[in-house]
Amino acid sequence: MPMSATEDLKIDYEQCDGLLESGKKEELAALLSTHHPADVAKFMNHLSKENSRELFYILEPKIASEVIIELSDEMREFILEEMESKRVSEIVDHMDSDDAADVLGSLSEEDANKVLDLIPEEDTRQVKRLLTYDEDSAGGIMQAEVASVTADATVQEVIHMLRDMSDKGEDIHNIFVTDRKNKLTGVLPIRRLVLEPPHTPIMDIMDTEYAAAYVDQDQEEIARIFKKYNLISLPVTDPEETLVGRITIDDIVDVIEEEASEDFFKMAGAGSDDAIPMSIIKSAKSRLPWLFASCIGGIVALKIIGAFEHTLGQVVALASFIPVILGMGGNIGTQSTTIVVRGLATGSVDVGALWKIVFKEIRIGFILGVVYGGLVAFAASLIYPDALRLSAVVGISMCMSMILAAALGTMMPIILFKLGADPAVATGPFVTTSIDIIGILILFNIASFLMF
Repeated sequence: MPMSATEDLKIDYEQCDGLLESGKKEELAALLSTHHPADVAKFMNHLSKENSRELFYILEPKIASEVIIELSDEMREFILEEMESKRVSEIVDHMDSDDAADVLGSLSEEDANKVLDLIPEEDTRQVKRLLTYDEDSAGGIMQAEVASVTADATVQEVIHMLRDMSDKGEDIHNIFVTDRKNKLTGVLPIRRLVLEPPHTPIMDIMDTEYAAAYVDQDQEEIARIFKKYNLISLPVTDPEETLVGRITIDDIVDVIEEEASEDFFKMAGAGSDDAIPMSIIKSAKSRLPWLFASCIGGIVALKIIGAFEHTLGQVVALASFIPVILGMGGNIGTQSTTIVVRGLATGSVDVGALWKIVFKEIRIGFILGVVYGGLVAFAASLIYPDALRLSAVVGISMCMSMILAAALGTMMPIILFKLGADPAVATGPFVTTSIDIIGILILFNIASFLMF
């Protein structure tokens, strides 16, 4: 029976634990080999580190090579920490070049070199080259293994080539066409091979208009290319247009998840997604600079309230409306920022149309401000029926605070983006703290003008 889209192939945890504890390693290895590597990794991630390490050591190298890339970063590093170089080399030898580079990249330079020395030079040349690229670049996430042919080859010759490559387990979606110097000249979807006569030259059926990435392009840019052109794979070239590798959709899914997690953690002021496996001390250190802005903003807001002590003393009821005004301003500011940050990440927001975007959010802020300003003013009139001016003050303050919060929440990430900074850091402590200060200034200045 096929597995449903929402279920894992179930692993009997108790049975596996029993086999592990009783020392029946061969039986356990045979049992786990019948399950998908992702399910085995999920099972191992929920075990203690020591049990996971012991379990991993009994897996066959080929199975281990598929499981290790599915493990959490923390668990992978723990398992590799004390593993003998020979065992690591056996596992790496079964991996595609990009996965091998990821595993070796998590080792120290000395340990990585020991592993590479145990693998034949012809098998490690590509991995060594991948290790020279930035891990967040196209070169850092690409596979060096590609299916490429020259334009004068025929359909029949290409099909024979693919059959010869079948033992390598290549998941091929496109054939990349090059000239005699290995410079990329075209792309041929593999489905087209079965539709053309055997003796058709590749040059007659290849696509000469195609998307490609350069080795030093950022992985976020690559993700946008995949989305824009609905790609399954993408060729990667060096600055001289020489074909050096390919990126597949499964790599991009990982990139999207990684970048989204990183941005959400930054927007929350929690540093990065590395904060989860970090120690308590490291996690605290990663959050200190982000929360500093909130602390300073709170002190500034306190000084502002102190400056209006006379106003607050005469109308104590004003204090009861501070939380709702600041809270609503912070909410709409965060909403605007989140929309813009996501738009910048996906490419749907044009930074050249800054004022158009700002004016749109201001209009939205105005509509919401009028609605909620009126609602708060009505509530104030019911709670304090003898203080109609108070109702006007809180209503107008709410409206203006939400308008300015929408404008600030829109402008800050775009300005930071133009300055070359990460727009995700514009949210969280930075936007909400600024909005708090602005909201307090608006409330007390309007109160001073209308009530005294």
